[in-house]
Amino acid sequence: MKALHSRYTAEGHDTRYPLILSQRTTAPEHDTPLLFQEFCLGLSDDQSRIVLRRYFEQYGPSQAQWVEYVHSIPTADLIHWIMTHGQLHIECSDNTPPLSPPTTARA
Repeated sequence: MKALHSRYTAEGHDTRYPLILSQRTTAPEHDTPLLFQEFCLGLSDDQSRIVLRRYFEQYGPSQAQWVEYVHSIPTADLIHWIMTHGQLHIECSDNTPPLSPPTTARA
């Protein structure tokens, strides 16, 4: 059995997609094609964008095909979204004095 898109195999995995979120292979029945699915999260080459890749490969004795969906967002936009919408948890050392909330300057 040969993978069509070798960057998703153990030997050819591209280092630009370092975090595998999900990976699975299913074989529905004996004579049906195998289905391989992988979801990866990484950075663009210049690190300006977060990239989510969804890769699907179906292969069997008589057919083989693959498709990849690539979603991306500017890194700064995702960081801003997380800071705005994410759940904040603060940890600090025992001897850290409490910080007062930032104040806005008045004209």
